[in-house]
Amino acid sequence: MKRFEYTVKIYSVEELKERGVDIGEENNIVYACRPGGECEVHDVGTEQLDDLSGLLNEMGASGWELVELVFHQSGIVSFWKRETTARE
Repeated sequence: MKRFEYTVKIYSVEELKERGVDIGEENNIVYACRPGGECEVHDVGTEQLDDLSGLLNEMGASGWELVELVFHQSGIVSFWKRETTARE
């Protein structure tokens, strides 16, 4: 029987900027959030995608599988899972 563990990783706006992912409109990633909290990504530049991919690949290299990525007003929230050793 497969067993999984789950984690949530939050990337703040400041952390993203330090890592080369600037989600400001002038830097190609444009996202808009509605009052209810739903957010959409509109324009993403190639360089921004490469930087974001590198950030996410770090978790993937540790065996985590990305389940969902959500853009939020305060940054990005990512949901991850990975298989654990089955215990009897």
